[in-house]
Amino acid sequence: MDGTQYWVVNGKVETDPFSDPQTSNPETLMQRSGGVFVNTGRRGTTVRWAMFASNWASLYYVAETLSGLPGPYTFEFFLSGWFTQTVNDSTEAYLRLHDLIAKSDIHLRQKTFVKAMDPGNLTSVTELIGETLTDGRAKPENSVDCVYDQLTGKFVVERIGANTSLAKLYGMSPDSFPCLSGHSYDNIVSQAYKQSLKSEKVVYDHVMAVFPVKDTVNKWMGYQRAIMPYSYGDGRKGVSVVTDFADVDIKIL
Repeated sequence: MDGTQYWVVNGKVETDPFSDPQTSNPETLMQRSGGVFVNTGRRGTTVRWAMFASNWASLYYVAETLSGLPGPYTFEFFLSGWFTQTVNDSTEAYLRLHDLIAKSDIHLRQKTFVKAMDPGNLTSVTELIGETLTDGRAKPENSVDCVYDQLTGKFVVERIGANTSLAKLYGMSPDSFPCLSGHSYDNIVSQAYKQSLKSEKVVYDHVMAVFPVKDTVNKWMGYQRAIMPYSYGDGRKGVSVVTDFADVDIKIL
């Protein structure tokens, strides 16, 4: 982003924030010293901070100066993973930043949230998920097939479509984070797989979770999901899953 970059520490703009050896890089300055990074220019303003750090004075300072900075206003804040939220209006941004300050002592006990949605209500659904729900089937290139293992009670990834969200984020490897079994993310998101198999019906839901993303620390990402029961020719059963990264009806903060 073209424009001005600066750090706010202890409620004021710091001209030389890395002079202290203990805060010699952005991560330690943000997490240990409560530094708040501001990047502003013709494309808008970005404010970046760690929720759990001692930075209230700096965040209040930034909030009071937002009206003089160009929009839109993007807030990037770390709480178990990086959140990104964008607000267009300066007054709305001011109120949202104050709201986040008030929630800075929140500790999230889990990193995956799922909300069941009504497949008959497609007002906020993405085009891909809407088409899948309407057709009642998943196109191979847009879906991931997961086979149910009766011995372990787990779902194992059998096939990854080339145009899936999974392939776009992690490639076609079945060993990437979302494909692995046994961790908390898998245990939570696979509950809907079992529901779809048991009911033999399509399940539509929203998911918000922390994902390890290349070149960055864990990031919160939301996606919409359609799950369809699937039977293989050899008698095995599983689900075919279509996901689409998009806005979701899950509010964590």
